[in-house]
Amino acid sequence: MPDIPAPSLVEAARRRASLTQRELAERVGTSQSAIARLEAGMANPTIETLRRCAAATGHTLRLEFVPDDPPDPVVERYKQDVDRTLLRENLTKGVDERIRSLADWQQAAAELRRAAREARRRR
Repeated sequence: MPDIPAPSLVEAARRRASLTQRELAERVGTSQSAIARLEAGMANPTIETLRRCAAATGHTLRLEFVPDDPPDPVVERYKQDVDRTLLRENLTKGVDERIRSLADWQQAAAELRRAAREARRRR
């Protein structure tokens, strides 16, 4: 159940085990109000409390440290060559202005390609 907040996990596990908050509290060794606060996201439980809740509902608590993805060497090299001044300047422009600018660049590139073709033909 990844991406579900811990309080929702506890409540979901309790409901799957067909336990009331009071029954879970008794098994965990705490009060019903503590379980209610935990399920409502108003408590900051310890790992041990979460382990006891998991065990009381027939589950096992599993924590993982997952390594970050290694940086992509191509992206890292590209970042070194980015002119941050031009990037910041571009980000100050509105969307319409950036689109017009891109269209102007595309038009200029097309004209340059046409001129290069003409120059080759004249040779």
